[in-house]
Amino acid sequence: MSTVVKVPLRYRIPWKKIVLYVLAVAFGLYLVLPFYWIVAMSFMREVDAISVPPHWIPNPATLENYLGFVNPNEAQQLVGGRAIDETPYSLRNSLIVATSTAVLNLVLATFAAYSFSRLKFRGSQVLLVLYLLTRMVPGIAIIIPFYLLMRTFGLLDTYLALILSYTTFALPITIWILKDFFRSVPRELEEAARVDRCGWFRTMWSVFLPVAAPGLVAAAVFAFMTAWNEFMFALFLTSTEAAKTIPVVAANFATDFNTQFTVMAAAGVLAVVPPLVLALLFQRKLVQGMAAGSVKG
Repeated sequence: MSTVVKVPLRYRIPWKKIVLYVLAVAFGLYLVLPFYWIVAMSFMREVDAISVPPHWIPNPATLENYLGFVNPNEAQQLVGGRAIDETPYSLRNSLIVATSTAVLNLVLATFAAYSFSRLKFRGSQVLLVLYLLTRMVPGIAIIIPFYLLMRTFGLLDTYLALILSYTTFALPITIWILKDFFRSVPRELEEAARVDRCGWFRTMWSVFLPVAAPGLVAAAVFAFMTAWNEFMFALFLTSTEAAKTIPVVAANFATDFNTQFTVMAAAGVLAVVPPLVLALLFQRKLVQGMAAGSVKG
C-alpha cells in the first residue's frame, strides 16, 4: 500500500507589498516629522532645542515661548527687531488679508466660471488659456511695477494692496477649478427654477450655488492658502505692523546677532494653526471639490 506524501507549499514573500508599505511609511514620516519637531521645539527651553544629540520629547515642557507673545521678557524682545511683539498683529493681518482675498476671489471667479461653463462665445478657450499664461509670469518680474503702482495710489502698507495682488495670483486657477465643477451641475436644476419663476440671481443663490458648494469651498481654501503663505509681495508692500503678515514677521526672527529657535518654532506653530483648522473643517467638501474640478469638463 502506497502512502501519499504531502509537500508543503512554498511561501512567497510579498516583496511588492512590503516595499510599498515601507515607502508609504517613509513618506509619511517625511511629512510628519518636520511638523512634529517644530511643535516639540516650541515647548522646549532654548538649551534643550540646540543640544546634541537632540531631545525629541520636551522635558520639561514649558509654555514660556507662547507666553512671550503676550508678555515677552528682555531676551525675547531683542529677537529679530521686536519680531515677537509683531507676531500677534501679523496673525491678525494675515487673517484679514487671506479672508478678504478668498471672498473677493470667490465672487469674481464665480461669475467668470459660470459664464465659461454655461455660455458659448467665440474665443472662450483662448481667454481661458490667457488666464493661465498670466500665472507663468514670475512674481519677481512684476514686483517693481506693482510697487510703483501702489505707491502712486497711496496704497503701500495697506491691506488693499495685498488683497489686490493676491487676488490676481489666485483668480486664474480659481476660475479653472470652478469652471469644471460648474459644468458638472445639471442644467435641469436651473430650468426647473426658471419654471418656478425664479430670477437668475435667486436661481444662483438658492439652487446653483448650494449644489456647487464643494467646488466653492475648494476654490476659497485655495485662495486663502495662496494669500496666507505669500511672502515676497508682502515684504515689498508692507513696512509696519499695520499690514505686515506672518511670513514677513517670521523671517525676522533670524538675525545676524541672535536667533531663538524655540520662539521661532512657536511662531511657526501659530502660523500653521489657522490653515490647518480650515482644512480640517472643510476636509470633505475640499476633497469633493478638487476631485470634481480635476475630472469634469
